[in-house]
Amino acid sequence: MNITKNPVGKKCGRHTLCIYEKGKVGPACKGSVNLGFSEEEKAAIVDVHNIIRNLVATGTEIRGSPGPQYKAANMRAVEWNEELEELAKRWVSQCIYGHDTCRDLERYPVGQNIARGNGFLNDDLAYIADWYSSVDDFDRSWINNYQLPYLDIRAQYTQLVWAETYQIGCARIVFQGPESPSVSYREHFICNYGPSGNIPGHAVYRIGEPCTQCPPGTGCTLDYPGLCGQEPFFNITYIKKTHQAVSTPVTPKNGSGCIRTSFLLCISIYFLIL
Repeated sequence: MNITKNPVGKKCGRHTLCIYEKGKVGPACKGSVNLGFSEEEKAAIVDVHNIIRNLVATGTEIRGSPGPQYKAANMRAVEWNEELEELAKRWVSQCIYGHDTCRDLERYPVGQNIARGNGFLNDDLAYIADWYSSVDDFDRSWINNYQLPYLDIRAQYTQLVWAETYQIGCARIVFQGPESPSVSYREHFICNYGPSGNIPGHAVYRIGEPCTQCPPGTGCTLDYPGLCGQEPFFNITYIKKTHQAVSTPVTPKNGSGCIRTSFLLCISIYFLIL
């Protein structure tokens, strides 16, 4: 069913896909440039999300308060979704920093992470790394029972690694800051997640050996051995028998390696200085 014709917004108020017209920017967007993502950039965003999720799922993430973070038995690999991307575009095109209030889709509720920066040429992958950095203050005992307050900064991390999320879509816009007497630019960056994470009383993920509790029809992926996916996957029994490391370094895909360089370099430096 076409969400724009029969909006979920009827359930929760005015839906983002209904009240904001496609391709139009809001009145706050002075001198705006709506920068779409190339296929290579989309692949890089997906890849960075999966790298992060794989680090956590395989027990490689040692940070926390306390850490290290527990391994995840059911964490799914994420893929790009165009409807989530369009939803993010509609909201980011309003140049309003904050979360839109009605964005759920018919098939699932939609979660969201937001970021902003100054300037015209920001590294969008750095925003994702910043969301991830809130793991520093995350107590691993909360994994089984999510109870963080609304808008708690650590919720950025838990949405990134919420096990049942398997689709993402992101958008960005650059515009002139209204309060500046000179021409200065701001960027807003949004990622939507489906199904949403951060549900009170639910587990962020199931604690256990990677891929041992994957959803039916999924298994350990080739590129991210700690994540459950629907692409050709390893047999978990075979992995255990041959002692393949679940934290095998990820090989860049789809020609997007150069786009991810800064993020991967940061990850590498992080592990070198531990």
